[in-house]
Amino acid sequence: MSIKQSLFISNILMLVIPVSLSVMVIFVMASAFIDVFDLDDGFAHELDDFNDVVEEVQELVYEWMVQGQGDISQIMDDVEDFREYFRGDLSLAIYQGGERVHTVGRFEECPIIAFSLTKPGGSYFVMNHVGIYTLDVGAYKIILRHANYQPFSEFDLELEFERRREEIAVLAILLIVVVVVIALLTNRFLTRMVFRHIIAPLDTLVDGVHKIRDGDLAYRISYKGNNEFSTVCKDFNEMAEKLLEMVNAQQKDERNRKELFAGISHDLRTPIASIRNYVEGIEYGVASTPQMQKRYLKIIKDKTKDLEYIINQLFHFSKLDIGEFPMQMKSCDMSQFLLEFVKTISDEYEQKGLKITLTENVQSTVVNIDITQFRNVLTNILENSVKYGDAAQGVMDLTCKRELENAVITLTDNGPGVATGMLDMLFDTFYRGDKSRKNPSQGSGLGLAISAKTVERFGGTIKAINPSEGGLAIIIKLPIIKGAILDETDNEKDINY
Repeated sequence: MSIKQSLFISNILMLVIPVSLSVMVIFVMASAFIDVFDLDDGFAHELDDFNDVVEEVQELVYEWMVQGQGDISQIMDDVEDFREYFRGDLSLAIYQGGERVHTVGRFEECPIIAFSLTKPGGSYFVMNHVGIYTLDVGAYKIILRHANYQPFSEFDLELEFERRREEIAVLAILLIVVVVVIALLTNRFLTRMVFRHIIAPLDTLVDGVHKIRDGDLAYRISYKGNNEFSTVCKDFNEMAEKLLEMVNAQQKDERNRKELFAGISHDLRTPIASIRNYVEGIEYGVASTPQMQKRYLKIIKDKTKDLEYIINQLFHFSKLDIGEFPMQMKSCDMSQFLLEFVKTISDEYEQKGLKITLTENVQSTVVNIDITQFRNVLTNILENSVKYGDAAQGVMDLTCKRELENAVITLTDNGPGVATGMLDMLFDTFYRGDKSRKNPSQGSGLGLAISAKTVERFGGTIKAINPSEGGLAIIIKLPIIKGAILDETDNEKDINY
C-alpha cells in the first residue's frame, strides 16, 4: 500500500469511527431518555393491568346476571376465556360459602383473603403490596388478587425520575469516556500504522546517507517496499552509483594529472638538457671546427622540434579536454574516406615497415566528423604500431563494418599486443609501454589520449582489445547519419590531400 493510500484511509477512518461512536452514543442516550419519559406510563400500565381485569370480570358478571343465573361451571368457563390476563402477579379465585372452588393463575392464600371474604362485593383492599378486589355473584364470591400492587404517588414518581436521571448521567459519562478512549486508541493505531510506513524507510535512507557521507560509496539501499520510497531508494542507489563513478573518474583524472606533470617534466627535461649541453659545447670551444659546430646546431634544432612537438601535443590535448578545441564537423562517407586514406599513406608506411591493407569496407556509411582530426586519430594509431611493432614485417589490417546504427572501424596489427590489465590505460595521458620513458623521441605519450578525446567529441567510442590471433586491435565506433546527402566535391577535396 502506498503512503498516499495509507494517509487517505487513515483520514477516512479518523472521521468514520468517531462519527459512528457519536451516533451510537446519541442512540443509547435517546433510548434512556425515552425510558424516563415513559416512566409514569410504565407505572400506570402496571396499575391498568389490574383495573382492566376488574372491568372485564365486572362485565362478565353483569352479562351473566342479565342472562339469568347459571351454575358455577358456566362462570368458570367464562372466566377461563380471560386466562391470558392472569399471568405473573394477577390471579383469580371463586369462593362458595368460604370454600375456594376454582382458581385461575397463581393464586395464594393470605390473611387479607380471609378478611375480604367477609366484605361485600365491589371492595378494594391493599396490604403489604397485595391488592384485592371482590365481586359477589349470587352465592359465589369472586376475588381478584395482584401480588405486587404498588400504587405510586407523585413523590414516588419524582424519586424514580431522579434515580433514572442519575443513572442516565452516569451512563452518559461512561459512554463519553468510552468514545474518547476508543477515538484516542484509533488515532494511535492509525498514526502508528501510517508512520510505520514512513519512519522505517526514512531510517533506511538516513543510514544510506550516513554511509555515503562516511565514504562508503559502494553502499546500496535494499528496500523491499512497494510505495513512494521504493522510487526514492532506487534514485538514491543510482545517485550513489553516479557519485562513485564521478569519484573514480576524479581519482583517475588526478592520477593522469600527476602522470601528466611527471611526463612533461621528464620529456621536456631530456631535450632541454641536450640543447644546453650542445650550446655549452659551442660556447666553450668543444665544437672547434665548422663541421662540428654545424652538427651541434642541427642537433639543437632537432631537439627544439621535439620540444615544439611535445608542447603542441599538450596544447592540443588540453583544448580537447576542456572542450575548446574547434572542430570543423561535416558529413563524410567513411568507406570513401578510408579508401583514399589507405591509398595515400600506404607507400609511406610500407617504407617504415608497416604494410596497410583495407580488407572490408562497407559502402554508404555516412558519419559526422572533422576529417582532418579523424585523419590524425588514424595516424596516431599507425605511428604507435610502427613504434612498438616487433615483427620483421608489420601488418595493419583496416575494416569498416556496420553494426546497428554505428560505423565500426577496426585497425588490427601483428605487434606484441598489450597486457590485458593495461588495455584501458592505452588512452590515458602519457601512457607508454616504455615505463622508464628512456626514449622520449618515440612519442609524447599523448597520441592515443588525444585520439580518444577526439572520438568522444564525434559522439563515438574507442577501445583496445587483444585478438585471439595475436597483435592489438583498436576499435572505433561512430554514429551513422541517416538520410544524409553528401556534397561529393567537398568530400573529395577533404579526403585527397
